[in-house]
Order: sequence, then structure tokens, then C-alpha cells
Amino acid sequence: MNAQNKVAVETIQAYSNILPNASYWHLNLQNKQLILEALDRGIFKSLKLERDTELDPILLNFNKTSQLGKIEIDWSKSRQNPYHAYVELYEMEPALAYRNGLLNISETEKDSVRTIWFLTCSVFDQNKKAIFKRTILMRIAQVQTIGIGFPIVFPLSSPINMFTALSKGIAQITPNMPDMSYLLASATMLYATDNLWMPYVHKTPRIRIDTAKGFMSFTIQGDQQLLRNTNAVTQKINLKDKTDNYPFAAIVSSIKAANKNSKNEYYQIYQPLRDVQKNIDYGIESFISFNEKASFEEDVTNPVEFLNDTLNKIYCNDTIVGKFAVIENYTLADKWANPNELYNGYDSTEKFDLGTSFKRHYITANKLISGVFKNSKFRILFNYDANLKTIFVDDQIICIIQGDKLPTQMVVIPNDITTNYLNFLILLSNSELFQMPPLN
Repeated sequence: MNAQNKVAVETIQAYSNILPNASYWHLNLQNKQLILEALDRGIFKSLKLERDTELDPILLNFNKTSQLGKIEIDWSKSRQNPYHAYVELYEMEPALAYRNGLLNISETEKDSVRTIWFLTCSVFDQNKKAIFKRTILMRIAQVQTIGIGFPIVFPLSSPINMFTALSKGIAQITPNMPDMSYLLASATMLYATDNLWMPYVHKTPRIRIDTAKGFMSFTIQGDQQLLRNTNAVTQKINLKDKTDNYPFAAIVSSIKAANKNSKNEYYQIYQPLRDVQKNIDYGIESFISFNEKASFEEDVTNPVEFLNDTLNKIYCNDTIVGKFAVIENYTLADKWANPNELYNGYDSTEKFDLGTSFKRHYITANKLISGVFKNSKFRILFNYDANLKTIFVDDQIICIIQGDKLPTQMVVIPNDITTNYLNFLILLSNSELFQMPPLN
């Protein structure tokens, strides 16, 4: 190619106004090469330009917003090249793009947009005239993998995955692309390192749970398991009912004796649970109070509150075989997550430092269910943000289940409990009772 078509990449500059003090977005030799190769197969190829490979671009990691959009033209080392290119990579809060009219998407789509990257490529001729400039806006969506753990919102993925996605976007910049085009890329999720789940999920086989047909179907040690949770049955308790033989008379007396809020609504809830494969019917019973105005009160509390723990019973074929208690917002004093050290939720030998001052913090379970079932103690930790249920038997962790309303996968730690016992705890952990069932 003629020397008249040579282009020097002068600077590549980056900044994040989401986490400006972090290092995940910093340019380095590895991601520099990804960007240069993307330019070669994208805009340089389109403009019939050949990159001067003897000149290394300057990498600029900015530390304040005022530096954005500024390009310093100093061609003292590259004046022999007729063309000069600049690359700008800026991560912005989506709200900033919306306020400035830079991105026009539907309100429903906005909920899924957590970050926007502005990718700009500019090419100047020897007269310092811009012969080409395009900016694309890229959203990087998190992709769920087999990772299990404490999920992290920012960054959306590891630096190598993120810059791989960004470079693919840069490679699409051509003269035919409209300025301010909007692209979507995907990258795998990240998790904070921790000492609760990480030791057990490290390179551990996942058991997939199929719920497509309304059952929880999975295989353990070659044996097919089939579990089903039907809808919880709710029955409202009338605190003013004074008729003879009213079935909830004792509960009404207990509520009034405890000076419970008479404006709340009170319910008995019964949740049927069935181990289909083994033809075993279980059930759990509890009594709760419901405050529909809880979210509007000055001291915001959980609208659903479990009553006296002695009222929470476990049944097997209509026989009481256990009991349980419910604790809200339970902090584990010896279990922590470190949001400054991240990994992929599977291989804990591959970690990277986020480069911030975030400190590790104790893990808090939204709910702790503790009880006794067939003479063995169990505990279930519910972490709603992580969509995890962690099951212990006799203080030993035996199972970690991932999933929101329905489970999707789990890790079973080698143990000596029976499949019957494990299946019951899986059913219990996915009970509608602990997902605040609709009260009617």
C-alpha cells in the first residue's frame, strides 16, 4: 500500500463516570491490541488506510469528567504520516445520555440498561481537518452463566470480556454507519469473592433444574427426581369472630394478648409440597400478619410478619414431623463478600482486583429459616439479591440453589443425608410461603 495511505493512531483515551476510581476500564497493552485490530478490520479497511505499526498510541486513563472530548494534537513523532486517528472510550450513566438527548429508547427498555459506552473514532488529515468522525453508543448486557455467588452490578463483566465487546463495536464503525448508532453487546456476569458460597461452587458440577412443565425435575447420582409446589392456601383470620368453635379462637387470643396491631390483616397459610417420584406429601403451616400500608409508613418495615414460632409446623402425610422459625435480615458474623475482588462465579482461581476502596462486608440473609425435621436440625438462608438459597443440615452446608421464583440450578455438596430429606428441603426452600404469597 502506498505511503500516502498511512495512518498513525495517536491516542486511545478512556474514562468511566460510573466508577471513576476503579481500574477495570483502564487501558493496557492487552486491550490496546484488541482496539488496534478492530480499527484495522473496521474503519481503516473502509477508508483504505494502513496503520503505521511502528508507532504506539499513547494510552490515557482520565480521572475527571472535564478531560472528556479533548484531543491533543501533537504529531511531532508521526508527521510523516498523512492521516492521524484518535479513539475515545467513555462509560456513562444511562441517565446522563437520556437527559442530554443522546439516546432515545423506550421506557420499558431503560430498566435493563445499566451502562452506556460512547465509542468515538476520529481521523484527521495533515491539515488537521477531520475527514471522519463517528460515535456509537454501546450497551453491554450481562449474560447469566453457571456462575453462583454474590452478583456485582459494576463492572458488568471482566476487563478482557468488556474490551472484547467494545472492540467488536469499534470494528463496526464505518462511513456507512450513522453517527450515534446504538449497539448491544453481551458479556458474562461477575461475582464478588466470598467465604460462604465460593469454596463450594469452585469448579463444582451444576445440577440443572427443569421447571418448564410446572415441576422441579433434576437428576441426582443418576436418579430422576420430580418435585412439585402447588399454590399456598390462605385463610383470613377474623379477629372479631366470637362464635362458638371458631377454629382460630386460640390464635385470636394470642394476637390480642401480644398487643398486635388490630389494623393488620392476619392469615393462616398452608403450603402443600409433594415429592412426586417418591409419592410423599408434605405441608408447611404458618400464621402471618399483613400490613398493606407498611411501605408508606415513616418506619418502613416488611409488610409480612410471621407470628409466634410455635405456630410454624411441618407435616408429612398429615402427621406433624417438624417445626421451623423465621428470622428476618440475619447477618452472618463470620461470612463476608469482597466487592473489590471479583471472579466469574465458577473458577475462583481466576480473580481480579476492581481497583476501588470497596471493603468486604458481612453477608446478610433476607430470611433465615431454622427448624427441626425428623429429628435433624436444618437452616435455610434466603439471599434475594443473589437469588440464592443456602441449605444447612446439622450446621453443615449441603446444597446451594440458584433461582428467583423458580430454581434453575444447584450445587449439592457430598453428604450422608437421604434423598428424601434433601428433596423436602429443596421443596421447603422454594415454598411460596417465603416468597410472600398473594393474600386473598
